[in-house]
Amino acid sequence: MKPLALYPLLSLVARLIVAGAFVLAALPKISDPQAFAQSVISFQVIDGALARYVAIILPWFELIIGIGLLVPAIRRTSGACISLLLIIFISLHASAWQRGLDISCGCFGTTAEPTTNYSLLILRNLLLVAATIVVMRRDFKVHSSASMVAI
Repeated sequence: MKPLALYPLLSLVARLIVAGAFVLAALPKISDPQAFAQSVISFQVIDGALARYVAIILPWFELIIGIGLLVPAIRRTSGACISLLLIIFISLHASAWQRGLDISCGCFGTTAEPTTNYSLLILRNLLLVAATIVVMRRDFKVHSSASMVAI
């Protein structure tokens, strides 16, 4: 089997992993926004009032774009949003690490990660960005080929 023949399968697996990660990350935060707000505050980037808004809106956004990665009509937009969020998360983790903060990131709820291993968090998010790029690249190739046929 040619390596390129495996690309659609790799894209599917990547899509399921990234979508699953975002949905699984969103659910505990949706069920306990107050605890997630405390995690947001612990990064010392935004204050309490704004953190409460982030704690309410961000998990629902993560849920929508996680599911959206499985919906062909909005896959590219969801992928772009996921990539952007992951880059923001990487920046936040790097900043907290550089400032010596020993906090729970709240990524998958407050009880999932009692302390933070920043190097693993950053690596995990970089791998998720790479997986999202695989999905988006495949989606752009499929749509480009379809539009070329239509012309």
